[in-house]
Parts: sequence; structure tokens; C-alpha cells
Amino acid sequence: MKNGLTTGLAFIACLILLPINSIAQGFLKTDGQKIVDENNNEIIWRGIGLGGWMLQEGYMLGTGGPQHEIEEKITALIGAERTETFYNAWLANHVRKVDIDSMASWGYNMVRLPMHYKLFTPPIEDEPVEGEITWIDKGFEMTDALLEWCKANDIYLILDLHAAPGGQGENADISDYDKDKPSLWESEANKEKMVALWRKLAERYKDETHIAAYDIINEPNWGFQNHASDLNGCAESANTPLWNLQKEVTAAIREVDQNHIIVIEGNCWGNNYNGLPSLWDDNIVISYHKYWNPNTQGAIQGMLDMRSSRNVPIWLGETGENSNTWFTNAINLFETNSFGWSWWPLKKLGGNNPLQIKRNDGYQAILDYWHGNGAKPSADEAYDALMQMTEDLKLENNVYHPDVVDAKIRQPHTDEIIPFKQHTVVPNEDNVIFAVDYDLGKNQFAYFDIVSSNTTGDAGGAAWNTGGQYRNDGVDIQASTDEGVTNGYTIGWTEDTEWLKYTVQVEEEGNYDLTLRTAGGGGQVNVSINDVKAAATIELPNTGGYNNWQSTTVEDVYLKAGKNVMQVYIDKAGFNINYMQLNGPTQSNSAPVLIDKKGTNEKKKIELVFNQPFETIHSDHGFSLTVNGEAVSITSAVISEVSDRTIELEADTELRYNDEIFLSYNGTGVVSKNGVPLAAFDNEEIKIVLEGGVIPHMVPGRIEAEDFINNSGFEVEQTQDAGGGSNVGHTDNGDYLDFMVDVQQAGYYDVSFRVSSESNGGSLALRKVLASGSAQLLSQVQFGATGAWQNWVTEQGALAYLEKGLQTLRLQATASLFNINWFELEFVSETEPTSIEKQLEEAPVNLYPNPTEGKFTIEFAAGFRPSTIFIQSQNGQKQKQITPQKGIEKMEVNEPLSSGLYILIFEDANKLTYKKLLIN
Repeated sequence: MKNGLTTGLAFIACLILLPINSIAQGFLKTDGQKIVDENNNEIIWRGIGLGGWMLQEGYMLGTGGPQHEIEEKITALIGAERTETFYNAWLANHVRKVDIDSMASWGYNMVRLPMHYKLFTPPIEDEPVEGEITWIDKGFEMTDALLEWCKANDIYLILDLHAAPGGQGENADISDYDKDKPSLWESEANKEKMVALWRKLAERYKDETHIAAYDIINEPNWGFQNHASDLNGCAESANTPLWNLQKEVTAAIREVDQNHIIVIEGNCWGNNYNGLPSLWDDNIVISYHKYWNPNTQGAIQGMLDMRSSRNVPIWLGETGENSNTWFTNAINLFETNSFGWSWWPLKKLGGNNPLQIKRNDGYQAILDYWHGNGAKPSADEAYDALMQMTEDLKLENNVYHPDVVDAKIRQPHTDEIIPFKQHTVVPNEDNVIFAVDYDLGKNQFAYFDIVSSNTTGDAGGAAWNTGGQYRNDGVDIQASTDEGVTNGYTIGWTEDTEWLKYTVQVEEEGNYDLTLRTAGGGGQVNVSINDVKAAATIELPNTGGYNNWQSTTVEDVYLKAGKNVMQVYIDKAGFNINYMQLNGPTQSNSAPVLIDKKGTNEKKKIELVFNQPFETIHSDHGFSLTVNGEAVSITSAVISEVSDRTIELEADTELRYNDEIFLSYNGTGVVSKNGVPLAAFDNEEIKIVLEGGVIPHMVPGRIEAEDFINNSGFEVEQTQDAGGGSNVGHTDNGDYLDFMVDVQQAGYYDVSFRVSSESNGGSLALRKVLASGSAQLLSQVQFGATGAWQNWVTEQGALAYLEKGLQTLRLQATASLFNINWFELEFVSETEPTSIEKQLEEAPVNLYPNPTEGKFTIEFAAGFRPSTIFIQSQNGQKQKQITPQKGIEKMEVNEPLSSGLYILIFEDANKLTYKKLLIN
């Protein structure tokens, strides 16, 4: 991929940009829950923070630690004078006008400036006169320049105090807190300096309409009430020092500036608003920060409630550090709820931001030395490497990631896919399409990858792109090991059902040889062109290793002239892929080959897909059909209007999912465009598929929760339950999943649910979705907390009656805050095995384990001691009778019972109660 402006400008040409609010003369202000301009037009901030410029954070540089420690390490390597030269170059090159020009052209309308106070005023320890405050021109001049660049592009600037005097939190990396010196909260002099700095900034910029707001303190994280046990202030109930300081800053700003919005942030990295008093200014916006959690309505509901209860705008002041899928879903969530956002950051050494700073070999040697993995470089070597990094800070030397920009600016508002690279198929040339250059668009539209974001709550909780290279989607990309044709990257860690799409411009119609370059243990791939299968399933070889590359070629793949969308679908994974290659065109003299066939449930139509296009079909077509052993007439045979490689047959009766259907051809009425007749064939089996290609789950059987056909509200995550795979979670009351099932036998089914919940417990309902769209209750279950999100238990629901055949089942949450791994439906009886549960109350006992292999424990509730326990089978026949010992709280039972459902009936003072038990 080309780097820098050339690629960026090419990408801009194909972006569908959102309308950007033009900045009128006048200041932004709050109006109830909105931010508006002077004409009362609502403004949605869409911005990026310039992290790493005025304030270095260790994770962006691969060093770890706060800036003062980084500076000390650099000084130890190259000396104080060279360190000063390095930092001057860093500040000069990290952000320039071209960066702001590019941001505006990509579609952002706001810049958030994270300021380090040291660029504006010295630390209290370095003041020439103790107790006095002096000023440094550097920070003000840098801010002036940035403001002019924003004005030139008609976009907003928000000033953000990212590193306050002394540091505002124990998380030292983000505020340059030095634990050997008094923090902001431990020093009145530091607080006074912060207040004075904001008054100075407000006085300087009070008349600037392109400055949107003053974000007066970034991510405070300090425990005031019990600092030893609550370092970051997440358990604070009052946050009084924080609110008092922000009030004091606001008052100082208002002494000189009545115009600009004030942004306030809570404790615990901007998210703890406990104790917030009545708002002390009528032009305040409340900011919060969001990282690594789900993009559900429930995840932001607390802030929405604050917005409505306080009648104040909210703003997502900082987010990012995730995948493109997470970015798109987050922005869709924010803007659907009418509030703006600011991403973090514009550039760093990592790749999940618009611009990536390259890591030169000399700098890597410095990191290796600092981390104890390499020798100390010489002063000259270290200086050269650091100065090379300052050159690499420049936008024209950055790696531009158009996929990241597209995920934030275009994809939240459209499902359309567009090319990532221009792929043109030219006659008689080697037309290579690198696998990593799949189209731009959402997951499940431009590509499908099973793991596509991190919603674990932990910065290192999930890797969406396992290789971490080239792009920020869920597709797993690594450095190439192919010694042949390469762009430096290949796709690895493939999984069944994943796929990728490529928009291809074909100059000349015809048949092409398709070559796939792969390595690994073999696999199976299906290739479609314009949503129509283009060749028989491609068998990929076992190459003997993931670094041993081989080419597999398929002939006679037909491409029309113009735009074609090629999809590569992974039926069976286990391989890496470098590229696809299209060579041709050639004219085929072979008979058309049948490569796909299907019918649609409860329709009369059959589709036949061939590798060649057809010219004509005569009325005496020659096709014949049998359904369940009986001949069925074909009323028409035509070339599809969608694809001339597809023949559509119309039967005179509806075809159903479980029908046995066979098709034959023996005629001369079907001829390809090349003039070659279709060859005869006998008894090709036709499978009936469901709408959308859904494969129903067979019942009885276990159904994994993530294998839904429709998801309303749940998020999929990796599970630690036995068997691995995925579970669904982040549950809100009312969320549901739909599943298509094929019930083999009508009757009563035992229903079990595999669930977990840290502390709340939960409840579920299993329903049947009716043709009217309503849902009929089949079974339900309630359960208690399991102690952790990945502590799993199996809970038994009520017996459910299912009719035979295809139907849609809905698994619906009737409470919040639990996970689901699977549910299982086991056949019990054609007729209701017992009506005992309709006649009796459920017994106050706990049976475990349930299901069981035979041995189980009965634990009695306080005050309940039955005189007799009867165990009866599902047909009502008594199997065992037990007399419990008096006074016991629980008893173990080990009876030789065959597998099936049993009812335990407890007799107590002439009263009967019951409990179900399942024996595996």
C-alpha cells in the first residue's frame, strides 16, 4: 500500500462524505440537551484527539511509562542538548497544517488538543520565584498555529488539559504524573497554577469562534475518600475536590470569557459522576469516555439518563483503540442518540488509527535495550534513530489507513461497499489481486470474520486482527512469507464460513483462469461472481506448512465486462492465502458445467448455475423432474435476468425443505453463448434451501446461542465454558435471538439452558414465532447468580410442546445481565407424559446435578421434610419409593435409573409437591 498523501487523496475521491456543519460567525452554546450554533442549528462534533503531540504517552511509543520517564531515558542515551533538539523536532513535525487539512478532507469537523501544562508554564518546583506563576510562549504559539489551521479548514478546536500541573491521576502515563512530587490534588500551588492557566487561555482565546469548548481536565482518576484502596477514584461517592476545582476553574474562565462552552469530566477516567452538584454554569457539556465495552443502548443509558435528568448535553470526549467494526457500531450508537464524539488518537506507532508512525530499526534497537532484550546503542546510533522518528512523524511519511477513516466517516451511515484498491483485469496480463486488499465496508457486507472487535472491558482482552498488520478489520493479516509475488502481507488464521469481497473492473468479457496462492493444511473455497457461484468447490492442497506456498488454478471462470464483485468464501479453513490471479480471456469450447443447484422452500422455482453463460433455451428444453418419486411437470425454463449463467425452472407444485427431488436433462434445447449444447445428465439431486441460505438446526439437539438467524441486542464473545467457541451476553431485558429449526417429531420436549451470571441471575423464555409475527410461549426458566460471567450452569425449563417441521424459535431474555452458551431440546413423549406440574406446586428442594448420570443430591429447604419421596417415569409409572431420614438437610440418591425424564413427588402432611429430574 502507498503511504501518505497520495493514497489519502485517492481515497478521498471515493468517500461518500457526510455534510459537515459550516462554522458560522458566532460561538457554540448549549440549548437544553443540544449543542447549537448562533442560528440554533444542532452541532454534532466528529473529531480526533491529537494524542502524543504535546504529551507523550508510553504505550504510543512502545516504551510504557509517563513522559518525564521517557525523557529521562532519552537523556541518558544521547545527552541533554540532543534531547532538546529531539523534542523540538517532535513538536514541530508531529502535527502540521497538512494533518488538519487531511482531517477536514476526510470528513472530521473538530480537533481535540491534549495540552501538557509544561509547554505553557513551568512546574511549581521550577518557578523562579516560589508561589509566582510565569508563562512559556511555546505552548501558546503552538496552539495559535493549530487554531489558524482549523480556521483555514473551517473546523472546530477544543482545548483539553490532558496533563494538569502535578498530574491529576494515579494512571501516570496519561497525565505525566510524577509520584515523587505532589500531585494536583496534594498541592494548592498546583491547583492555583491550573486555575491561572485556564484563565490565561480564556483571556487569549475569548473572541475565537472556531474554539468550540474548554475541556478543563482530562480523565481525573484519584481516590479522595480512601486513596489507598481506591487509587483511581472509581468507588468515590462524592468527588467533592474534583467538583470544587472545576467550579473554581469555571469561575476564573468566566472572569474573562463569557462565550465558550465548558466541558467537565468525572472521576475514574471521566466516568464517575457521583456527587455531581447542581451545574454551576449555564453553558456546560458533560463528557465521558468509553473503551472496550459493548456498543449497546444499555452501555450508554446511564449517560443518557444524566442528559435528560440534568437537561444538559453529553459528549463522548474520548474513545477508540479498537477495531473498525467497533468504531462503526459505536458511532452509529452515538449519532442515533444525538451526541458527538472524539476519537483517540490521530497517529501513533500502532495501526488502529488513521495515521501510523513507522518504527525504524534503530528505534526498535532502543526499545530492545530499554526492555532488557538488547545491547545499549551508542549515543550517535540512538540520536540518529530518534531523529529519524521525528521525520517519520510527518504525514507524508506516515502509513495512511483508509479503512479506519472509512469505518468512522462513511460506514456508520451506509451498508454499501467500495473498493479498497482499484483491481482492473486487463486481457493477457497477470492480474494479481492480493487477498488483503478486499473491499471497504462493514463486517458481513465487505467481509465476514468471526472475531471483529474487543468488548471485554480490557485493552488486551481480544485481538480482532490476530496478526495485527495492514488493516484494522477483523480479518487476520500477517507479514508475508511467500517468496514469489507479494505486497508484504497475507491472510492467516482462517476459519470456516469467513469470506471476503473484491470489486473488480474487467476490460474484456470471457473465460479466465483463476489461481489461488495458498499455504497450510489444505481447505475448501467457493468463489462467487456477482453473488452467483463461479466454479465448483475449489480443493486447496496440503502444502506441508504455513510457509510452503502453492498455486491452485481453476479454468473457465466467466467474467462479464465492467464491474464484477468477487466473493471468496471459506468452506473449510486451515490455510493462509496470499493472492488470487485472473488470466485470460479465452473462449471455451467445452460444454457448460453444472456447478450449483437449489430450490427454495415453499416455492416452485429451481435455480441451476453453470460456469458458462447461455444464449438461448428452446421451448422443448429437455429437463425432467421427480419429487418424492413422482414425476412433476416443468412449466417453464428460462435464462435468469440476474445472471445469464443461471437457468430458472418452474415446477407445477411447491417444493418443500424435506422433499426428495431429482432433476435430469436429455435434450438439445439449451445452448451456451459459445454455441456449445448442454450435455445430458441424470438424477441430479436438488436440495431445497431456506431464505437467506439458512440451514436449520435439527431438533432434538443442542443449539449454540451464537448460531442465530436474527439477533436483537445480544453481543457475541468467546466463552470459557467446556467445548470453547462463543457465547452471547451483555444482555438487556427484551433482547432476543431467533433460530430456524427442523423438528423431526411432534411431541413434548425437555428444555435445558446453559447460562451464567456474575451477580444478578436471570430469566429466559423460549417462544415460537408465528406467521403473524407474534410469539407463542413454549418454555421458561429462572436462575440465580453463578458467581462469575464464565461460571456456567445448566438450568431446566418447563416442558415444551413442538409441532413437526420447520419453524422459528425465539430465545428471549426476560431479565438483564447474564450470558447464554446454548439451549437443548430433548424428546420426551408424543403425548404429555404427566400433568403433575399443572396439578401440584413445585417442591421447595434443590436437585443437583441435574441433568445427572444417575447419582444426585436432594437439598431440602428450611422447614420442609417430606415423609415419602416417589420417583415416577415420564409415563406416570412409579419407579422407586424413598423414605428420608428425619431431620436431615440433604440426602444423596444413587438409583439405577435408565435415561429419561423423571418426576419426583414429595409427600408431606398429606400434601404433594413435585420436582423434575433428567437422567442422561
